Amino acid sequence: MKSLAELRAPALLLMLAAASAPLALHAQGSTKPVSVDRNELVKLPKPADLKPTGPVTLTSDKAELVQGNSAIYTGNVVLSSDTLKLEGDRVELKQYAGGQYEAKITGGPAKMNHAGNGAENPPVSARAKTLNYDSRSGVLDLVNDAYVMRGSDEITGDTIKYDVNQRRIQASGGTGGQVKIILQPSSNEPAAPAVSPGGTP
Repeated sequence: MKSLAELRAPALLLMLAAASAPLALHAQGSTKPVSVDRNELVKLPKPADLKPTGPVTLTSDKAELVQGNSAIYTGNVVLSSDTLKLEGDRVELKQYAGGQYEAKITGGPAKMNHAGNGAENPPVSARAKTLNYDSRSGVLDLVNDAYVMRGSDEITGDTIKYDVNQRRIQASGGTGGQVKIILQPSSNEPAAPAVSPGGTP
C-alpha cells in the first residue's frame, strides 16, 4: 500500500510543472490560446527605457553657424529625439563626437517634454526662462521661474535639476526662496466625504 507522501508526489510535480509553464490566456471571441510569459506580468517600466536615443531633429526660423561645432538657432526652435522634446525662442548648440550635444534654450518660457511609459514613470513636462541640457550627462538644468510637472504632481522653484536618464528631480528655492511641491492624491484612493457649510457630511 502506498504512503500518503507517495500519493501526493505526482500531484505536486504536476503543480510545479504548471507553475513554471507560460500562462495561457484566451482572447475574447477566440478559442486559440495566447501565451503570456509570467515574467512579463511582474516587469515594471524602467527609466532607462525612456533615455533619449537615435537621431535628433532641430527646426527653427533662422540658423547661424558660429564655429565648427557651434550654431545659434532662433525663432520657434524645436529640438527633439524619440522621447525628449525641447522648445524655445533661441538655442545655442554645441555638438560633440558620437552625436552628443549641449544646448542652452531660452524663451518666454523655454519648455521640455519627456515621454512616460506607465504609472511608475509618468510623463514629465517642464518650463523655465533658461534650460541647459547636456546629452552626455543626461542632465537638464532649469534656471529662473522653474516649473516641473511629473504626472499630476507639480514642483516650483528658482532652479530645478532634472536627470533625464534617471528621472530624478532636485529643486532649489534660491536666495531667500522656497521650493513648492504639490502632490496629487492617487486616483484609486477613496474620495473624502463632502462637508456641508454646517460642518457635517
